[in-house]
Amino acid sequence: MAAYGRIKKVFPGSNTAEGFYSFYNYIIPPDADRIFIIKGGPGVGKSTFMRSIADRLVERGFDVEFHCCSSDNGSLDGIVIPKLGAAIIDGTAPHTLDPQLPGAVGEIVYFGDYWDRNKIRVHKTELETLNKEVGRTFTRAYRFLKAAQIIYRDWEEANIEGMNFGWANQQAAVIIDRVFGAEPVSERLGYDRHLFARAITPDGMVDHLDTIIGPCRHKYIIAGQPGTGKSALIAKVGQAALERGYNVELYHCPLNPSKVEQMVIPELDVALTKSIEPHLYSAGVGDIVVNMDEALDPAVAEKHADIIAENKETFFHLFNRAISFIGAAKDIHHQMEQYYAPYMDFDALAGLRQQILAQILALAQSGVGDQGMETVPNRRKL
Repeated sequence: MAAYGRIKKVFPGSNTAEGFYSFYNYIIPPDADRIFIIKGGPGVGKSTFMRSIADRLVERGFDVEFHCCSSDNGSLDGIVIPKLGAAIIDGTAPHTLDPQLPGAVGEIVYFGDYWDRNKIRVHKTELETLNKEVGRTFTRAYRFLKAAQIIYRDWEEANIEGMNFGWANQQAAVIIDRVFGAEPVSERLGYDRHLFARAITPDGMVDHLDTIIGPCRHKYIIAGQPGTGKSALIAKVGQAALERGYNVELYHCPLNPSKVEQMVIPELDVALTKSIEPHLYSAGVGDIVVNMDEALDPAVAEKHADIIAENKETFFHLFNRAISFIGAAKDIHHQMEQYYAPYMDFDALAGLRQQILAQILALAQSGVGDQGMETVPNRRKL
């Protein structure tokens, strides 16, 4: 019996200070062969449909990416089977997605073919009211996240004043040398894939780093207070990898998506991750920890101690208030589901699920997906 496949959990989008921020264009591998995009309303079983297929594939030994929903972290927005170049994605708003090569690679799976339209239309007024309330509640959440980001920036500035960024640049250079040695810049630029490893959800900040960073053999843990250059260091190592032709996974900050929090070079089994309160990453045996606080001037830190304490308290108050609104939006969304779920033909959907699972498994039998995601030649082992 084949061993079970590995599950990797990521977030393709997150609630951020900029609103809902999507990296959905990076869900699908660049050499994908089969993509199913599901369209349908709330409560019609999209997540259950995808999870059931994913579970069957994992049981058959295939590695599967679970792309989790940041607005309801118990649900899925998509699954990807890298070895087969296949994916199933929820293409319903707010992350509307359509196939780029309809028929050749992608196709739309419309769950509306399996509901009783007349019975749903009876609840049109209630659905409109709830949909508007969901939008208003998320808007409030994003305002509080924006306010939290502004306070966080003030917190960062207090530390930046006392930071020796020359030392920080040296640490980046040391890691780049350890990872790549004398390997020259390649004429082929690597592929950069952007996602979230953590997301701001109704349950607070949720991460699945154990499935992303955990399996990597070589880990660099970049610790330090806000403003000490952790994201800049990780981005520099990621850029060095791309310049040498490696494919790189870049995982962004869910509060400020312009920043990178984690980076993985799959071919080299190398990962870098930030570690910062309250989401500390525990280093294991053999992991290398770089504490950016070592570059902070203690005198400057002491001078700004009161400012930092005030910023910290204010930030978490605003942040937690935003989470309460995201939770309220989830509850309202669940109310919308009650106007769809009773009118779905789930038995017919079960048949459709088996058909799509069979089509995905046929890729393995035909050998279409044997290459999986394109990689560069294996040039160096750490």
